[in-house]
Amino acid sequence: MFICFTLAFSVAINAAYAQSKHTVEYPEQLPGDLMLDRSISRSYHITTDYMDYDLMGNFLRKTTIEGDYTTGLEGDSVRWNNVFDTSTDEEGQPFSEKKDFLENFTYLPTPEIVNPHFFQNMPEDEGFRMKNLIWDMFMLQDIAYWYWDSLRLNRDFDASELNESVDLAGNGTFENKNFKLKWLGTTRMNDDVYAIIKYSTMNNKVNIEMENLSMRGRSHYWGEVYVSLTDKHVEYATLTEDVITDLSVNGQPGFKGYVVRFITLSRTK
Repeated sequence: MFICFTLAFSVAINAAYAQSKHTVEYPEQLPGDLMLDRSISRSYHITTDYMDYDLMGNFLRKTTIEGDYTTGLEGDSVRWNNVFDTSTDEEGQPFSEKKDFLENFTYLPTPEIVNPHFFQNMPEDEGFRMKNLIWDMFMLQDIAYWYWDSLRLNRDFDASELNESVDLAGNGTFENKNFKLKWLGTTRMNDDVYAIIKYSTMNNKVNIEMENLSMRGRSHYWGEVYVSLTDKHVEYATLTEDVITDLSVNGQPGFKGYVVRFITLSRTK
């Protein structure tokens, strides 16, 4: 009898524990009344790795762009500091250079950042990667908010309004296609609860024309953004991009290869 009582008691305890585990409440809709206060200053660190390969998958070089980004400054402006460009290949040592022209670079994050005049003070030889840094940050900071009220848990949302060709500050165009968003669920980190928003866009056309460089290609990119369900700030974000390129420099025969980009954005303050 004692054994039977012990088994029954154990089963009852396990059943109660299992029931308690499944009473956790998860939101089925993102809070529509949650507002982001852009006047609150927040700091982030972003790191972008460019991995260059030939069409056979042989590694050519790696370039890392990283910097500190601060939001919520006077008049809703933002600022860059400590931007570094580090490059290496299989045989050489890493070479790192600070981009002084971006130190304390302050502006309003509006769609004007794709216009040529926005980069009029950027050195011509800096090419495309510093512009990409600014455009990537703009997207990762705002992508989760564009369709916040339309997202439903674990359902693809066809963000067709984002399927358009974007001018790249007078250096060509990038055409977004098949843009989709999905609210994957929630997670807890750094003493807060976050919605995880997945985004993806495939078979995008890339057309870049610069003074000594021409590039055609296609891009796939995707990633996730973690948005606070307390105050709607972005805590963390990722981006992975695969770009096939047909590159011509100074009129020389074209080089075909591909670039893989990895971006990590983390809030530091």
